[in-house]
Amino acid sequence: MEEKHKPLDIQTELSRDLGLTSALAIGVGTMIAAGIFTLSGLAIRNVGSSAIISFLLAAVVATFTALTYCEFCSIYPRSGEGYLYARKTFSAPFAYFVGWALFLGYTSSCAFYLSSFSSYFFEFIVETKLESISGLVALAILTLLNIKGTKESGSFQVIVTIGKVILLAWFIVGGLSRVDTAELMERMSHDIVDIASTAAMVFITFFGFSAIAASAGEFKNPTRTIPRAIFISMGVVTVLYTLVVIVVASANLLEYTEAAMGDVAKIFLGPIGGLVIVGGALFSMISASNASIMAGSRVTLSMGRLGHMPEGVGMISARTRTPIVALLLVGGMIAVFMLLLRLEQLAHFADTVLLIALILVNLALIAHRRKYPNLKRPFRVPLVPLLPALGIIANLYLLRQIVQHFYSFALAIGALLLGVLGFFAWKGSQGAEEEIPGLPSRVAVEHKTAGEGVFRILVPLHNPSNVEPLIELAAAIARDRKGEIIALRVALIPEQVPPTLQEDYVEREKHMLELAHKTAQKHGVPTRSLIRVGHHAARAILETASERNADMILMGWKGYTRTAKRVLGEVVDDTVSRAKCDIVLVKLTGSEPIRNILLPTAGGEHARCAEGYAASLAKQPGGSLTVATVVVTGSNEESEAAAAETLARARERLAVHSGLDLKTLT
Repeated sequence: MEEKHKPLDIQTELSRDLGLTSALAIGVGTMIAAGIFTLSGLAIRNVGSSAIISFLLAAVVATFTALTYCEFCSIYPRSGEGYLYARKTFSAPFAYFVGWALFLGYTSSCAFYLSSFSSYFFEFIVETKLESISGLVALAILTLLNIKGTKESGSFQVIVTIGKVILLAWFIVGGLSRVDTAELMERMSHDIVDIASTAAMVFITFFGFSAIAASAGEFKNPTRTIPRAIFISMGVVTVLYTLVVIVVASANLLEYTEAAMGDVAKIFLGPIGGLVIVGGALFSMISASNASIMAGSRVTLSMGRLGHMPEGVGMISARTRTPIVALLLVGGMIAVFMLLLRLEQLAHFADTVLLIALILVNLALIAHRRKYPNLKRPFRVPLVPLLPALGIIANLYLLRQIVQHFYSFALAIGALLLGVLGFFAWKGSQGAEEEIPGLPSRVAVEHKTAGEGVFRILVPLHNPSNVEPLIELAAAIARDRKGEIIALRVALIPEQVPPTLQEDYVEREKHMLELAHKTAQKHGVPTRSLIRVGHHAARAILETASERNADMILMGWKGYTRTAKRVLGEVVDDTVSRAKCDIVLVKLTGSEPIRNILLPTAGGEHARCAEGYAASLAKQPGGSLTVATVVVTGSNEESEAAAAETLARARERLAVHSGLDLKTLT
């Protein structure tokens, strides 16, 4: 017997380097960005001083979903945020849709931030031939920074966020003394539709809370850190936004554009102060872009790891401990959005896909409470389903306001549908085992005896008491076909543990393989055996069948299942429904070997296949095969004649098996 140890691909995990300060920097840094520096002017242009109400309305709507995120983060403190929550609640296609919407949302949001950066850079610093060139250069630098490491990008985020909060405070202090409350009241719009539409446009500015959740896999003590960071950052940003909009609206500019805040800074703080605020705006947009790249790549990483994007997307570099492929994919998509859409179009596109995703995340909380009523929830949203339902209604209302911006809305819906079509096309080309979520299993140990067969029978081993009878049955079939047996033992590990080679655990599994080898050797059948380490037994079985070109899978079955919505059991159902080879299920009763076989037949394809396997088993010493067909009492002569013809043809097919004790029964 030859033993071979195959090295496993060690699944590198994200490093948990970030604390509450970094979490706040991600949340506040994402929210205090292009939204306040560019959308404040556009909001005032639309509804005057009522822009204050629009920002507050957007904050209230965001708070409903922020509560939902807090509960989910306390249960699943891992990277992936809304996509991960949907994956734990809904079926695979629905969960993919949420993940795809978030991927589009983060990349288009970041494109909005960097396009705003380009606009400010072009307006106040240097005019270039291509306005977007400065944003594209910033994108390349930020992508490389995130590839270098989470700790480095997190430290950068903290420094920049502190700096821009100080600058905003300076801007507010410098402008509040000029505020005329009476004049602000006069310039308020009373058009509720316009106010709501503006709230929908500025909603993107409050989406930073999800960026915190997206990086949950990198926070220390995430169950406590993330809810605190979400609430604090939402409160800080809402106060700052309200005061900034009041100051900008008080300037009474002749024209309010995306550069209005920079113009107001020059009026209230002088030329030097104005330049400082412009510089702060540029850094704010950079920090928000950095947080969005980080968050978007973590959603993409989670989708790759859970089977909704190619496996390579979910790989983490062992050297940098960052998801390089995911980061490059996110960076490329951001560049595409920057080159294709204008600033306001980007805002409406991002808001559309993000609002749809958040509607589904709120729906997921309601479904999750019903699906797992006894699950421990360190943070619980009060008044469920009322509060998440209010979140759904509020998000739908804001989404309704975006419909009037038809081009951006239609483009967003088209991108979502294109992603769904691509998903089904990709899944249709996948191997059966890849349909099962989770990481692939890995071969830990392989044994092989001399010889190789042309017909391969895979025998998954689970119950030690069934090893010998299952191998005996497999040997009888293999011997008739000059075949070989592949004995498989799956070592299951928890989902949160990567399928790495654990010698002490594997050692405990070897005795079952040794027993399988001894049994097969008694019958003179070539045998190889494997121990695979993985998260899902059915996936490991299907991967082995595919890799080893198995012609048949022979597996034991206990005869019943206690798993809800399963016919035969979780592992057996997944294997039977996806395997691309013959399946034989065996329910063993007692210690006596199977010798006398009753084979009901109607003459169909599956019955003809079963005849050959049953004949091999019945040729054992003392064995017999009885082929039976059933005719309903009172049937006409034609039905009886057809049944007799079915049995006659079965006898003809089985006549080629010499030494077979064959009986027929009607």
